Amino acid sequence: MNPKIFRALRPFWPGGRTLRSRQKELEDSQWWSIDQLRTWQLERLKKVVVYAYEHVPYYHEKYKRQGIHPQDIHSTKDFESLPFLTREDIQTHLPELVTREPGYKVVAGSTGGSTGVPLHFYTEHAFSYWDPALELRGRGWYGVKEADKLAYVWGLKYDFQPIGLRARLRATLLQERFLNAFHMTDENMQLFTEMMVKWQPVMFRAYASSLSQFANYLKIHGIHNIRPKLIETTAEKISLPQREMIEQVLGCKVADWYSAREMGTIAYQCPAGGLHVCETRYLEIVANDYVVEPGQMGEVVITSLHQLGMPFIRYKIGDMAVYDGQPCSCGRGMPIIKEIIGRLHEFLVATDGHFVHGGFFSLAFRHYPEIAKYQVYQSDVRHLEIRLVLNNAAKPKWFDEIIDEVKRIFGEDMQVALNVVDHIPLTAAGKHLDVISEIEPDFI
Repeated sequence: MNPKIFRALRPFWPGGRTLRSRQKELEDSQWWSIDQLRTWQLERLKKVVVYAYEHVPYYHEKYKRQGIHPQDIHSTKDFESLPFLTREDIQTHLPELVTREPGYKVVAGSTGGSTGVPLHFYTEHAFSYWDPALELRGRGWYGVKEADKLAYVWGLKYDFQPIGLRARLRATLLQERFLNAFHMTDENMQLFTEMMVKWQPVMFRAYASSLSQFANYLKIHGIHNIRPKLIETTAEKISLPQREMIEQVLGCKVADWYSAREMGTIAYQCPAGGLHVCETRYLEIVANDYVVEPGQMGEVVITSLHQLGMPFIRYKIGDMAVYDGQPCSCGRGMPIIKEIIGRLHEFLVATDGHFVHGGFFSLAFRHYPEIAKYQVYQSDVRHLEIRLVLNNAAKPKWFDEIIDEVKRIFGEDMQVALNVVDHIPLTAAGKHLDVISEIEPDFI
């Protein structure tokens, strides 16, 4: 379908007018000052807490036991006294976390289970408007419009069911094409490349690791005539070498889309580089259970301001990040995340007890072109296993250099096992994990 016709008909689709209304609200609110935004968010926080107390058994019982009443919430400082919600709480108390308001309909969902354990949750009808509106606004910053051609390099199994007539029709109408990240063979990448050269997508949505593999394929084969406007990466942290190669090969900017299946869009990166936290997400950075100042690292805690069917109030999502104390040069008033540092299980610990972010390896290994892919696993504070997939054979001296470099950071007593493997399996969600740690940093 012609994109202009699609966009003209979209308001007449079910929910089309509501989606347009949400987009208009977001176009206006992105230019609020930070004070205007915080005032609006505080009012929403109060409403969410009142609703949860009155209609959601889990929150009602928990707040009642702790002597908390919604009317006591007058400021964000008061809000910070509320208990956290964890993945374990959701897994244990899922039925009690759903609203009991008569007639309120919710829809079941689940995460991909990146760490091996899927999370089940519920959303409501309004979620299907707010989340697409947030995505479309972010893409619009790069000149991408609804119904523009979108290529996926994706990996979640149930996103790739056998393609029937209905699925093909949907993909045609929505201008979508797919490369399955579970099957990144040379043959599949060649077929996808031929399709992309002819079809010319306006944007890619992809896992960083999968798209960097595809970009490397294009680079090796000297293919430089696929020219989208935007690369949208999500679900895993993109490294600097990956970003540089993808932008060089595909000739456009990479935007981080920070999201989660249970929360939808959390933050989106603008062309000026700022990773803007969306208005409908109240995001705190917490260490040792206290909110930290901008510039300090901590755990990401999110409250969704438009999810009432199953409220997420002070939800520990499992990521580490740093807030930026300075506004973005683009002029938008939304707060800025300086860096999403990674998942909790991506933090490693040296023998003297200090933590080392897994990003050390992406920077160190960029100087070793022999390495095609790697994964670091830490079971305890004395042992590191590094699994390497190599482009070509390497000399023993090369391995000694890597071990010396790792011990320089992690301590001479660290037992480092360097193992060459044929391949590194993806997670159940189709993602590649560079780093896996069984140790929780002691500042959480």
